[in-house]
Amino acid sequence: MGTVARYWISWYQPGDDHRPIGYPPPLPILGWWKSGETDEAATLCACVEAESAEDAWRAIQDPQAWPDRGEERFCVVRGTDYVPGDRFPLSDWMKPRFGVTQ
Repeated sequence: MGTVARYWISWYQPGDDHRPIGYPPPLPILGWWKSGETDEAATLCACVEAESAEDAWRAIQDPQAWPDRGEERFCVVRGTDYVPGDRFPLSDWMKPRFGVTQ
């Protein structure tokens, strides 16, 4: 078994509804954000705990997450305790997943 790390991941989500199928999305997705949009797709970012980039992408395509995920943008390993900055504020459901108490 490998080491679990946090991956900062982004993709284009096609369709009219960019939200995950389930709310909140299943673990290991710690949080997700819409960072932009076009007429065809929303640009989404997420922080995912996984052993590899391939596992992070698999988590995004979980049936209760975004099984119809569009084109990949990037997937970058950020270490074991990464928390996104102020541009990506944490919703209440995200805080326990990130280990944030305030």
